[in-house]
Amino acid sequence: MNVQMWAGVFGLVVCAIFAFTSIRELRRNVPGHALNAAKIHIGMVALFVPFCIWILIAYAP
Repeated sequence: MNVQMWAGVFGLVVCAIFAFTSIRELRRNVPGHALNAAKIHIGMVALFVPFCIWILIAYAP
């Protein structure tokens, strides 16, 4: 197990946390900064998860 693989795992964990908190905020549906940030975070997660998976595939032992 190398550093690159653990970086991919760490990225997926961070994405899971951001996705969970963003979905919780989107369900609350209260207008304001938190709702706008949740929408942006969902987009960031959608872009970052495939990259983390690609790292895991490329560097898995």
